[in-house]
Amino acid sequence: MPEPNAELVSVIVRSMARPSLGAALQSLASQDHTATEVLVVAACGATHPPVAERCGPHRMRLVASTSSLSRPAAANAGLAAARGDWITFLDDDDACLPGHVSGLMHARADAPAAGVVYSYARAAFANGRTERFGQPFSMMQLYERSFIHLSTAIVARSLLDEGCRFDETLDIHEDWDFFIQCAQRARFHFAPLETFRWNADAGTSGAGGGANQDDRRFAELRDRVYAKWAIPREALIDRVRAVLQKASALAGERDLGGAEAACREALDASPNDPWALNLLAMIQRSRNRLAEARATMELAAAVRPQDHTMVYNLALLCQALGDNAAAARHCESALQLEPGFTSAQKLRATLAAAGQAVH
Repeated sequence: MPEPNAELVSVIVRSMARPSLGAALQSLASQDHTATEVLVVAACGATHPPVAERCGPHRMRLVASTSSLSRPAAANAGLAAARGDWITFLDDDDACLPGHVSGLMHARADAPAAGVVYSYARAAFANGRTERFGQPFSMMQLYERSFIHLSTAIVARSLLDEGCRFDETLDIHEDWDFFIQCAQRARFHFAPLETFRWNADAGTSGAGGGANQDDRRFAELRDRVYAKWAIPREALIDRVRAVLQKASALAGERDLGGAEAACREALDASPNDPWALNLLAMIQRSRNRLAEARATMELAAAVRPQDHTMVYNLALLCQALGDNAAAARHCESALQLEPGFTSAQKLRATLAAAGQAVH
């Protein structure tokens, strides 16, 4: 494998020539990945001002346009102009922190077979609130919702050669759809870095938060993505369901080794499938491998963090291991997701009696 710094990374900046463009480019100028090119796509059309030849130590080019471009059209214009072995993106109202590009490229070395490497984003809001966005990869969850910010990912050029492009009929969710395309062809690798700042409510897409949130438009375009990918999604669900039914039957017959093998078969078909992980954790617990079961359940809860039952099952495993403080935290998280969850209420009372209430 080539050294990470030897491979060219193209950073595509979709620009409306907003005042924030200067700060976005400055954040790229500070990137220490040696082989980087910056492409500024004139999404606002012919009114976009020229750009310098350099962005710090990196070459920079303007991808001109005679008319304004939609978000997916601007992304595709950048792809057409990119020369890199790997491609990533930045909008003109966001910023990369130092080491963002090099961190992703070094993470690639941990997964040489991956075609997409991605990380967390730090979502920042105008009221000062911040939150972490992103999670480990799960194909089943990617069909359900978008959890990868476009600017946190590097994408291999080979995926472009195979035809991956942004769907120009999608005004929003074009990045989600793009990643689903990529996932039909390549492995994804998640790196737990947090080197990208997403100003979530600063744009106008309607897919961010705060002032940049249009629930009606979000749902309309989400449902179009669902419809587009319904056939492969349902095929994957059917395939995994059949294997997990076999695993459950084997577990009921006390063939725990066979049940575990079936769970791993499901995970081969659907990487990090949360229901396969959940069942696997229960089987590992039955085999008295509690620490292993906890790690499996932590992953299940990480890839489906909005599911109160997953978080509750993690709390139970923490309790079984004697880590009542962690059990209390996870129990409280489950109740925040589902306040009327009776089982979690009972567990909270039990833990409170043991002196592990969360305040």
